[in-house]
Amino acid sequence: MPTPVSHAAVGFAIAAWTQQRPPTRQVCLVAAACAALPDIDYFGWPVAHRAITHSLAFAVVGAVAATFIFLRGSQRVQERARSALVFGLALLSHGCLDALSTYSFGIEFFAPFSRQRFRFPWTPLGDPNGTLAGQLVQEAIVVLLPAVVLAWLALKIRGRATSAQATSG
Repeated sequence: MPTPVSHAAVGFAIAAWTQQRPPTRQVCLVAAACAALPDIDYFGWPVAHRAITHSLAFAVVGAVAATFIFLRGSQRVQERARSALVFGLALLSHGCLDALSTYSFGIEFFAPFSRQRFRFPWTPLGDPNGTLAGQLVQEAIVVLLPAVVLAWLALKIRGRATSAQATSG
């Protein structure tokens, strides 16, 4: 069961690698928030957990809404479309990470059109008989640390390539 911190780290890493150089902090932070957003259903929403907020439809609507709310103004249409795609990928990453977990009955990827739940065949996250501490360590190793390393690498490598282009041009 990935925590919101792990989900956000994955969203940040997605944005850091998928943007034009250099990655912008605003898009990375919004993508991180988008990746954690589907768990809003866990905190008292009138819908089942891992249902509509973890679906493909929610990812599309959420990406459009995040783009509209956070990227107004001077950005070109192409930049906003790319950012919307990044936000959509970040939102989708949430359901995919949860589908790697043994917890619950799966994810309703196709809600509201289908109530069928899916889980990936490989579920490296969560041992229902394990301790909370053990599960958090497992999540840190499988999700959080790789996401943080990938985000750091993206910012270092992509930022360095941009500064090298600026000095040579």
